[in-house]
Amino acid sequence: MSAAFDEQADMVRDGRADVALVSRPFDESGLEAELLYTERRVAALPAGHELAAREVLESVDLAGIPAPRWSRANVADYNYWSARPDDPVDGPIVQDASQLLEVVAFGQAVALVPRSMAERNIRPDVVYRPVTDVEPYWMLVVWPAGSRSGEIARFVEAAVRRSTGRPGER
Repeated sequence: MSAAFDEQADMVRDGRADVALVSRPFDESGLEAELLYTERRVAALPAGHELAAREVLESVDLAGIPAPRWSRANVADYNYWSARPDDPVDGPIVQDASQLLEVVAFGQAVALVPRSMAERNIRPDVVYRPVTDVEPYWMLVVWPAGSRSGEIARFVEAAVRRSTGRPGER
C-alpha cells in the first residue's frame, strides 16, 4: 500500500497499517518509534543558480529564495523542509519527490532533500550542495503505542538490524 509522505503515521494510528517508515517531523501521538538512521540534507538547486557554484552552503544562504511546499504540510513540516522559519518564501505546491525536482529544475524553488535522494536522482538540470547547519533527515519505524504483536516486534527488530549498516549518523 502506498501513501503520501504525511499519511503513514495516520495509517498506523487508525489501523490501516501495522507499521510504517516515517521521517520527522510527524505527529508521534499514539505511536512508538525507533530511529533507523539519520542522514545529511542537501540543497537541490537549478543548475544555473548562483549558489550552484558554491561547494557548501548554510541555511542563511537560502534566505529570500522560494521553497516548495508539500500539499498537506503544516507549519512544522514547512519549517523543517525549508529551513527558513524566519524568512518563509512560499514556492510552488508539490505532491511528490519527482514534482519537487521539476520545480527546482525550472528555477521556481530551492529544496532541501535527503542526501540519498540526491544520490538517486542525478540530473543535468539540478545541482546538489551540502547545507552545513540544517537538522538531518530522520528515518524511523513506527507502530501503535502499547502493541504486543510479535510480528511487529520482529519487523522492528529486523528493520533496526538492517539499518545499522546504512551510512549516516544512526
